[in-house]
Amino acid sequence: MKKLFTSTFLAVALLAISAGTAFAQEVTPISGTVQSVVLETDATTGETIAVVTVLDAVTGETQIVNLSSAAAESLGLITTDPITGETTVTEGAVGLVVEIDPATVLPVVEDPTTEEEQHPVGSALSDFFSDLLGVDYETIMTYHEDGVGFGVITQALWLTNNLDGSTETFDALLAAKQSGDYSAILLADGSTPDNWGDVVKSLKKGDNLGSVMSGKADAGDETAVEVDAADTGNGNNGNGNGNKDKDKNKDKGNNGGGRP
Repeated sequence: MKKLFTSTFLAVALLAISAGTAFAQEVTPISGTVQSVVLETDATTGETIAVVTVLDAVTGETQIVNLSSAAAESLGLITTDPITGETTVTEGAVGLVVEIDPATVLPVVEDPTTEEEQHPVGSALSDFFSDLLGVDYETIMTYHEDGVGFGVITQALWLTNNLDGSTETFDALLAAKQSGDYSAILLADGSTPDNWGDVVKSLKKGDNLGSVMSGKADAGDETAVEVDAADTGNGNNGNGNGNKDKDKNKDKGNNGGGRP
């Protein structure tokens, strides 16, 4: 019985050793010629890491691995000054033939600061109005995420632009829209709107979301006040020219009446 137990134990041990050996053989080291070494800061830990590009001599493929500073230094790829603590890429690191233990390769962690894909409407509005008002994408999207539609946001942006306003003007308009209190709002003609409908009526033709998204809007338009003043001046000139034309036509009529 004792011999049977011993034989069984030995058999199990041998199987375990064989399995462990087979598993170890499956772990293939990353070997090849170093093509580049770039020092970066780990987004999670804040520690210096080495991003190493290795060209496999057999397959001809390149592989990029992240290594801790200790692992990279053990391979002779980087050097850390013992006095200053400054880490630099070792001269001659590129071209070295290395064999990297896969167990020393750091997992790739997505950088949390990576810019997320922007909303196309919010991006278009921020691009169109940012130089004029200083209103950025985050400001626009904050209002939108709070339940304000892009149409209303655009109307507020256009009116702010027409009033030569700033971010404060834009904020005040949307605050009035949300609260219903327009007492602090002055339109281009100096009047105070009673509601958002009055605000929309004060906008010029084409001051809407569609013109921005279609690319037909002109951010260089004069303000509403300046346009009104220009129209008044042109109107006076137009009336004067019109009177001259009438006089000319009258003279022509009189001259014509004198002909046989």
